[in-house]
Amino acid sequence: MRRVSRGPAVLMCAALIGCGGKGGEGGGGPVVPPPPPTLTFKCSDSPQQPDQVVLRCGVRLTEDVWQIDVMIGAHPTSDIGGFAFDVLIDPMVLKYVPGSAVSGSMLFQDGEVPLLSVDTAPGDPGRLVVGIYRTGGAPGIAVVPGTFDRIMAFKVQALPGAQFDPDPSHLRFDKTRSEALDSSIQHQPIPSITFSDQILLSNQ
Repeated sequence: MRRVSRGPAVLMCAALIGCGGKGGEGGGGPVVPPPPPTLTFKCSDSPQQPDQVVLRCGVRLTEDVWQIDVMIGAHPTSDIGGFAFDVLIDPMVLKYVPGSAVSGSMLFQDGEVPLLSVDTAPGDPGRLVVGIYRTGGAPGIAVVPGTFDRIMAFKVQALPGAQFDPDPSHLRFDKTRSEALDSSIQHQPIPSITFSDQILLSNQ
């Protein structure tokens, strides 16, 4: 019986496989597009003027969370006993970080610990209701710019895909419900102290 040598055939087959025996096909996989750029939650503001309460950019804590400081400009008269104000937070682009509110240095500069109450209004997650007062008949105090001028602070988080307009309407005071209060038992309003909106937020 005649023996058939298969060596050359096997070598030829191996060569074809090693060289991509599929002929003219490209052989490349699907092209994966690069991930979209990560947006950064940015904040800009203006300094407070005398007798003016403003929202200011505190610290960016993560890519989507900012600490917001409530600051007051120079007020030399020692008559301030507290503040009551509402902050309007646009629920389409922002949310308040629960439990993030803390007192600033302004109201306890003499060691008197103020009472701080902060919560969203029932049924209105975009309204942050704030009350901060000196208690127990503590005397009124003045503002010391650069040292004792932060009333309180809180955190806001940008929602995924948030688009901000170039105006301060996304985070602002409700001026009809915002007052500085004196140190009397009745906590009467101090008309000379006003509230101003001048903070701008963006996603870039």
